[in-house]
Amino acid sequence: MEVFLRHIPDQVSDNHLRTALAPILDSFSITAYHCRRLGRGCGSLTIGDTCGAQKFLEHYGGNTGSRNRPMHQLKLFGKYIPLSKSKHKPDRYLLRSLAENEGERREPRLASKPPAVKATFGVTSISCGVWDHDGNDAVFVEYFRLERKGNVTFDENTIVASFPYPLNNLSRLEAHFDYQYLHGPIYTGALSNPTITITSMFAPRLYDKTDVDDTASVDTIMALLTTMLRSLDFNDKKKSNVRLDGFGGESDAVVSTCFTYRLNLATPTDTQLLPLLDKKRRIPKLEAHVTSTAQLVVPYDDSMAEILVSLMHCGLPYGLKFQLQALVWNGTLLPSKVSSLLPKVRELYKRQGYDHTVHAIQWLARSVQYPCPEMERLETDVEVLGHRLAEFAEAAELDDTYVKQTRKHSQNGTDVYRATVTPLGIYLYGPYWESSNRVLRAYPDHNEYFMRVDFLEETGDPIRFDQNASLDRIFNHRFKTLMQKGFKIAGRHFDFLGFSHSSLRSQSCWFMAGFTIKTGERLEAKTVIRKLGDFSHIMTPAKCAARIGQALSETVPSIEVSPEAVNIVGDVKAGGRVFSDGVGTISKSLIMKIWESYALGAKVKPTVLQIRFAGAKGMISLNSSLTGDVLMLRDSMVKFYGSNAWNIELCGSGIKPLPFRLNRQIIKILEDLGVSPESFLELQEEEVSQLQITARSPGLAVPFLEKSHLATSAMIPDLIRTINRLGLGFRRDDFLRHMIELAVLVKLQEIKYRSRILVKSGLTLHGVMDETGFLKEGEVYCPTINDDTGRREVLVAENVVVTRAPALHPGDVQLVNAIDVPNDSILNDLHNCVVFSQQGNRDLPSKLSGGDLDGDLYNVIYDKRLLPGRSKIVDAADYPRVEPKSLDRPVESTDIIDFFIEFMKQDQLGRIATMHQSTADQAENGVFDNDCILLAHLHSTAVDYSKTGIPVDVTLFPRNNRVRPDFMAPGPRVEIKESMKVALDAVENNPDNHQNYYSYYRSDKVLGRLYRAIDEQGFLKSLEDVPQDDISSENVFGSLWQYVQRETRGSLWEHCVASAQHIKDIYEDNVYQLLSQYSSTPWASTITELELFIGDIVQKTHGQTKRQREASKNMREGW
Repeated sequence: MEVFLRHIPDQVSDNHLRTALAPILDSFSITAYHCRRLGRGCGSLTIGDTCGAQKFLEHYGGNTGSRNRPMHQLKLFGKYIPLSKSKHKPDRYLLRSLAENEGERREPRLASKPPAVKATFGVTSISCGVWDHDGNDAVFVEYFRLERKGNVTFDENTIVASFPYPLNNLSRLEAHFDYQYLHGPIYTGALSNPTITITSMFAPRLYDKTDVDDTASVDTIMALLTTMLRSLDFNDKKKSNVRLDGFGGESDAVVSTCFTYRLNLATPTDTQLLPLLDKKRRIPKLEAHVTSTAQLVVPYDDSMAEILVSLMHCGLPYGLKFQLQALVWNGTLLPSKVSSLLPKVRELYKRQGYDHTVHAIQWLARSVQYPCPEMERLETDVEVLGHRLAEFAEAAELDDTYVKQTRKHSQNGTDVYRATVTPLGIYLYGPYWESSNRVLRAYPDHNEYFMRVDFLEETGDPIRFDQNASLDRIFNHRFKTLMQKGFKIAGRHFDFLGFSHSSLRSQSCWFMAGFTIKTGERLEAKTVIRKLGDFSHIMTPAKCAARIGQALSETVPSIEVSPEAVNIVGDVKAGGRVFSDGVGTISKSLIMKIWESYALGAKVKPTVLQIRFAGAKGMISLNSSLTGDVLMLRDSMVKFYGSNAWNIELCGSGIKPLPFRLNRQIIKILEDLGVSPESFLELQEEEVSQLQITARSPGLAVPFLEKSHLATSAMIPDLIRTINRLGLGFRRDDFLRHMIELAVLVKLQEIKYRSRILVKSGLTLHGVMDETGFLKEGEVYCPTINDDTGRREVLVAENVVVTRAPALHPGDVQLVNAIDVPNDSILNDLHNCVVFSQQGNRDLPSKLSGGDLDGDLYNVIYDKRLLPGRSKIVDAADYPRVEPKSLDRPVESTDIIDFFIEFMKQDQLGRIATMHQSTADQAENGVFDNDCILLAHLHSTAVDYSKTGIPVDVTLFPRNNRVRPDFMAPGPRVEIKESMKVALDAVENNPDNHQNYYSYYRSDKVLGRLYRAIDEQGFLKSLEDVPQDDISSENVFGSLWQYVQRETRGSLWEHCVASAQHIKDIYEDNVYQLLSQYSSTPWASTITELELFIGDIVQKTHGQTKRQREASKNMREGW
């Protein structure tokens, strides 16, 4: 029997569901069953024992059409889970498997090698649409069909549907669906209706793929050249792929919002072979399910156009129209259903106001279950959706404070509307409360006219260089056209505005729609930029974009400064070098005013600040010799003039010294400079051992969380302190125990996959210049405030390592002497910074990966185990200055758009770093190898690309041998060869000679040894193997409830239960909003509650991606 489940929390996986149901089903003597998520709150439970299933259903089930709850309610994960008998018959193959499993429980059998199964099937067409209902029957509604004979292949990780290209017969159109992003099972038809139907979370990747083998005729090649507007790659087997931005024709609106695809099999009997694919590893579950295909009378494009026009003229506020358009563009509801809901939204808006209606639509979007055949008709019925919308609005109205408390705990935040542009669609989400910038603060009443737009993959990942496919069509056609022409949201036309330096690398920028301010002046993107300052003298698009971006950087406003207090002075120079590049000073009276607004609650008041001020940027340090209010800027800090922004905006400070952690680049350089591998292994072992103890010890868990800045926003350390004080260990509560274990796992993954090993005798600090001239060449002054004792300390030691990330050149690591200064020196007023000398022929920061003093962080290492000998230190790199790419006229918006697109296409920073890491491990001389020295130079050029507009010349790249060390493997399932020679042989013997194929070998260098020294699975098992005495069966919150009851005995509090329940509902909704906000794809998925509470996103099989690290950092800082 199959049972249909609803209202399952989004974060619950199949395994979670199975674990939660196990004791309940066991009470009905049910041991053979299969449960799976179907997406957005739905699930199914297939039980082999029909008698036991009927008893379970009679006990917990109810009539799904009734609003009355059954006698007994099934409660899982803190929620009531409605269930009913599915209207669909269970898969007979699954029932057979359950029967076999039941037999295996009684008589275990020896495992046998699964037979080879067919993985490629002929198909006659591919259709795109959605699941819906025709009466009570589920149907696949087809909106787009490509009638072509092709095939579908079930690869190791992907379903690939391939067809002759519609525009010519010389290439193929391929649609790639990754297994990990499929929703629910793969549905297979029957002999009478031979189909394969899949539902994905996102649109597929589309390719135009051409194969020209060695026997291709000249005529064939000429035909390709004349019929396809792209270049061909005739290397190896002459393969050429082009990433597409759609199927072509009128299908664009369909593929961007409808994510269910149906393939018609050419051979009906293949439906009997498809179930055998279950034996292949990683392929999702297949389920026999016969449903008919329906076609709409009204074309999808027409219904899409109709709702967009209706939104333009419906008379609702923009914020409401934005949410309604998001329902359509995100694929949550069909355009026709949103059109039907529009009158209900108007009614709610008139009756209950803007705020309540906005939240009702957001709640509705979260409650809509992902379409699947098992879904009840009521879940997609327009009348039911309208009723649910009204209920959500009434719930929001119950507590009027709800709409006023959207986490506006900081004066420096604002509601930001977001959009993500992908190769196939535009997805809307927000508004989210985020840090503000100068532009948004200038127009506080018009924040809804600004939008942050990301250009990403369908999966929310950055679009990066693909050596197997050309991305020109995505960049030059899809993205560039949208940036040049803009786009409409709810009737407002948004045009490109600009981007900050950090958002450039994350492929994000700002758009804005025109609006009229109180003075009657109409503001467009061009006028807003003109008001920021004078950029007419800047002829370099990259530099002009960076200067405009200063006003778009996230900053915290502090105090207004009068023009009379600002002094601009010359830089300190010697030997053609600028020693004061990017750093100025501030008087004590002025910095104290900043403390009053910025660091009022901080124990330590910062004496070095990273600022944006008018057209200037950089660091300022306290100079107590200045009298009165003085802000002294140097010429190198001032980037443009004409700005009237006289507020000192802060984007960093030295409130506390940051811990220093090694990374793979620094470890490799230190190893090649003679540092013993055992030193790194010892440091790693110390930290891993500490992590194991921390996961078990209540006393160590709190300081671990606080020092790691994990779970502090949710005040989890304080909670653990409280329950410890009451004699209750945190390990007695599943959520708290799993939270600590997950936080420990995050740190373990950082160590294993990024070699981020803590060095206690090391610091990470902002750099400034010695204003007194006391420090000699090769000397630094390093004052800090001890975070534990609160005492000021000065590092005094000979031969201290100073470096800076990223470090690729062996000269990026230098040795200096750390000294103290006289008691009467003004440098004694500084703390939590490293002060560099202004003496010598070359400033030290520029020797460290080309650093400067405008906000760069520097690493100071005084652990004796990590100090190379002075004789090993080599000269720093000294690359010739690259002249920026300039025009013969002022820069225009189109020039900046061109640069943004070219940067996305040409950014090679990550690729170069990866090549350097691999080459350094393989070369006998390590980082001293000529190829590594070249790659370090190219990396420097890539770093400067964002300022110069000069991309890296990829023709200079060393030859890639496609073998990599084991510590660079993408996951634990990758086969590791015993030596580099064996790995090279594997590449040569790769039958497809695929350019993305890499072979991995066991590295005998220190990074390989560090990587293999951590047994991730063994570590996790050690956390599970906790003595039973440490984990009580009694829940810690049950004990807390008993404590509260004892303490409140005699008090009247029952009348507050309803209010408390409502506060809980508000809290849960805020949590859900955060789960969505910090997801890579907020329109389609969320992070987990555990990830939210610890403030870190966890990668299941490997270390975090850069985007996940940035999202985690924003999450910890944002709430």
